[in-house]
Amino acid sequence: MSHTQHVARRYYDAWTSGDSNTVAALLSPVFRFTAGDLRIDGREAFLDSGAFPRDATVSMVAEAYQGEVAFQMYDATRGDRSIRVVEQLTVRDGQLISSNFVADMAAFAAFTGAGAPAEAEDHR
Repeated sequence: MSHTQHVARRYYDAWTSGDSNTVAALLSPVFRFTAGDLRIDGREAFLDSGAFPRDATVSMVAEAYQGEVAFQMYDATRGDRSIRVVEQLTVRDGQLISSNFVADMAAFAAFTGAGAPAEAEDHR
């Protein structure tokens, strides 16, 4: 297993299981996260932005590693919602310096609960 693969897989396991201590240890202080129009600069800002739902079931679909770059594609299910995520990760000096997160962001927001529609009021 390459060093990049080892770091990227530890991140995947920690991120998708809610192990925030391991996630924090694997992220460089200058970590940059991008997802569509969203950009988060810095490890602390990323950690403060939220976490992957702990009750989600995830499975790796495909992965590839070359030099400092990791590609991971995984499916996640939470209740009746499912999403597919692709991440391009860059590993340098044993830490992740960037993640380019590719998913349907509206579906991801609904999946995490951030985009769940408000309950309609009953006006009867």
